[in-house]
Amino acid sequence: MADISEDPDPNSLLDMAYSVETPDDSRDLYRRWASTYDEDFIEATGYVYHDNVIHLFLDAGGAAGGAIADVGCGTGVVGVALGDLGVVDVDGLDISPEMLEVAGTKHTVHGTPAYRNLIEADLTVGVPVDDHSYFGIISTGVFTHGHLGPSALAEIIRIAAPTALCAVGINEHFYEEHRFDAWFATAANEGKINAPELVSVPIYDALEGEHAGTRAVVALFTVMA
Repeated sequence: MADISEDPDPNSLLDMAYSVETPDDSRDLYRRWASTYDEDFIEATGYVYHDNVIHLFLDAGGAAGGAIADVGCGTGVVGVALGDLGVVDVDGLDISPEMLEVAGTKHTVHGTPAYRNLIEADLTVGVPVDDHSYFGIISTGVFTHGHLGPSALAEIIRIAAPTALCAVGINEHFYEEHRFDAWFATAANEGKINAPELVSVPIYDALEGEHAGTRAVVALFTVMA
């Protein structure tokens, strides 16, 4: 995998992120990227994905029940944004201990830590929390390209309590390529979730080049059992 330069091009970094094929690839990339991720990605691209998903989640009542899991929390932009809006009891889950370390330094405008707990977790092997632990699930940037397909959603459902609202963002091309629609239809038919509402949102507002204009499908659904 190519090195992350001191003056990285956001499109090149996205190519690297999209090229990961295994959990170890993800750990390696984000181990090397964690310390500069906010500056050379979040800020450089005008990243708005998290804000779009958060507002869909909150407008649908996602913070009404109790503890929330931010799955794939990275450096903590979701936790900070939720906390700024007064949402507490948010746990951050991520595969990268280095990204979690950065997230652990983040505070809200109220001076409180962005996260209640930070948990190293790999969706492909299981999240180290009990069944039905969370009353809301939010995820941005996990389902992009690479090693995580729709089957990983089963673990998100496992840790969600019945009636929990989930807002899961999925790169639009990845959504189509890996037939997330079929997975959601099966899960709904089996009574695990309700039929999701799908909303298209932009991911960036300042990115130019190859990945400019990239959008995500946000699946809003309630866990039934």
